[in-house]
Amino acid sequence: MAKILPTDGIWIPESCSFPEDVMIDMMEGLFRDVPNLTHKEYLALADLQSRWMAKLANRQPESNPLPPKPKKRKKIAPKKQDQPVEEKGSEVDIYDVDDNEMVNNRIYIPRLRSAWRARYFNIMMRAFVIKRGLLNKHINWQILDKIMAAPDAEGQAELQAFVDKVVAGQEM
Repeated sequence: MAKILPTDGIWIPESCSFPEDVMIDMMEGLFRDVPNLTHKEYLALADLQSRWMAKLANRQPESNPLPPKPKKRKKIAPKKQDQPVEEKGSEVDIYDVDDNEMVNNRIYIPRLRSAWRARYFNIMMRAFVIKRGLLNKHINWQILDKIMAAPDAEGQAELQAFVDKVVAGQEM
């Protein structure tokens, strides 16, 4: 079988004549296979063939246009998330520290809402607050909204005041 070459937008002649050939073969089969046709029936079949051929003539394509070229996808650069620069400091295992010793705890709050950005807060607190997980029990969306909406210094001051309030409530 020979390889079919591209048409460059022009129909292959055989494809244009295919519906017409099918119609002619069908009509010849009717004339041949139906015995004892009257003259009136023969004229009706001939009329039917001429009408169908007229309809086919109006439906012949002039050319086969090439499909449009696909559009190039726009590359969207991935957004860079604001990652605060990590500071070097001395890290100590919290369970090796006395409960009443003041420690600097770096609290990370991720971007939990679309209006927020990931932030770190350095908060001073007694070691027992971290050991017992007291902040986890008292943190709520209201306080998070308040500190995340504020600028860095104000947010840190708000969170420090909140921690001091929680610690004062636990010492009593």
